[in-house]
Amino acid sequence: MASRPERSAMLSALYSRDLLGPAECPCCGYGGLFEGFGRPLRTGVMCPKCRSLERHRLFHLAHREGLIGFAGADVLHFAPERFIAELVRADRPNSYVTADIEPGRADLVLNLEAIDRPDASSDVVVASHVLEHVDDARAMGELHRILRPGGRLVAMVPLIEGWSRTYENPAVADEEARFHHFGQEDHVRFYGADFRDRLRRAGFTLAEYEAGGSDSVRYRLQRGEKVFLATKA
Repeated sequence: MASRPERSAMLSALYSRDLLGPAECPCCGYGGLFEGFGRPLRTGVMCPKCRSLERHRLFHLAHREGLIGFAGADVLHFAPERFIAELVRADRPNSYVTADIEPGRADLVLNLEAIDRPDASSDVVVASHVLEHVDDARAMGELHRILRPGGRLVAMVPLIEGWSRTYENPAVADEEARFHHFGQEDHVRFYGADFRDRLRRAGFTLAEYEAGGSDSVRYRLQRGEKVFLATKA
């Protein structure tokens, strides 16, 4: 009989198996079976070559279709992930600055709720999976302030489209409770469909990109996930 560690390893291997068949990664060109990732485990979602996840591949598709571009722009990127950073640099922006609240993770240490940057100083700001960590009303106001007229915020967030209202609960304060309520220990909300209203209240006009059904299968995407393209009037 297998020992407890051996049984645990066997179960882990079973649950992490990709039972959906081969897929393609637009980030690196890999084709084949994908790996599991996350807590709780999501099977078949991580490219084994470049380790991209669903949101990175969706961002790449939006860029490939010409809906997102950085050429000649002054770009500010919060909580930079290399999958997006590589796209930005390849477009040859006028300038590219990364930022994070934690020292050592980016070019600048910036607080999204009080951004130490001049008014109208950026053409494009990228904020992928960061707004769910902060006071988003303050953050969206700050993002609007630092964008030039016609500038664009490219945002992605965890979103439950079937919820009309965002779920927030100030009584959920410790890390374990946040994990159970919001999906991650340092998240403070799960967005609903009213995410759009929050962006509009901050002064943005809005467009969206999502992949269709066949692309969701081909590139192993989270069905219905969106890239929000918010423009400052």
